[in-house]
Amino acid sequence: MNNSAAFFDVDETLINMKSMFHFLHFWYQERKETDKLNSYMSKFMIEVKKGTTREKLNREYYLQFKGVKYSVLIEAGKKWFSEILDKDLFIDEAVLALKQHQSQNVTIVFISGSMMPVLLPIANHLGVKNVLCAPIIVGKDGILTGEIGTPQTIGQGKKASLITFCKERNIDPKNCYAYGDDSSDIPMLEITGHPIYVGENSNLSSYAILNDWSII
Repeated sequence: MNNSAAFFDVDETLINMKSMFHFLHFWYQERKETDKLNSYMSKFMIEVKKGTTREKLNREYYLQFKGVKYSVLIEAGKKWFSEILDKDLFIDEAVLALKQHQSQNVTIVFISGSMMPVLLPIANHLGVKNVLCAPIIVGKDGILTGEIGTPQTIGQGKKASLITFCKERNIDPKNCYAYGDDSSDIPMLEITGHPIYVGENSNLSSYAILNDWSII
C-alpha cells in the first residue's frame, strides 16, 4: 500500500448535491411527513440568517433522527442512493482523480459532515473503504439518540479527523492529497501537501489561486 492518502469531501466535491438535505427531503417524503420537513427548513433558514455556527446547525440536523433505528437509516440510505444514481450525480473530474489514486494504491478517504447511512452507498459504489463522517451516537438498543459526538467532521473538525487518521496509520499528511469545494474545507486542505480545489466557489477559488493550489 502506498504510504499516502487522498481525502475527499463529498458534497459538491464528488457529487452534485448536498447529501444531508437531499436525504432529509427523501426521508420525510417517504414517511409522508412533509410538514416536519417544512418546519425544520423554516427554522434552519432563520438560524442561518442569525449566523448560527455550522456546528450547531449540524447538531440540530441530526436531532431530526432521534429515536430512529440505525438499521432503518442504513436501508433508507440504500434506497435513496438507488433513486439518485444517474449520470448527473457525480462530478466527473473528481471521480477521475479518485480512480487515478486508486490505481496507484493510494488510500482513499471520504471526509464529510454527512452521516454513514448516507455516505456508505456512495463509498461502496466507488470502492472506498474509509469514511470519516458525523459521529452520530447510537444507543445499545441500536436507536439514534439524536446527539453527535466530536469532532464534527466540518471545518476544523475535518482537519482534526484527518490528522488522527494519519497518526493511526503512520501517514505523513504532507504526503497526502485533499479535495474540497468550500472555504470551510480550508483547514483540511492546507494541512496536506497536495490540496486540490474542486468547483466554482468564488471564496475558495480565490484562496486556491493565491496559494498556488491545484484546481479541477
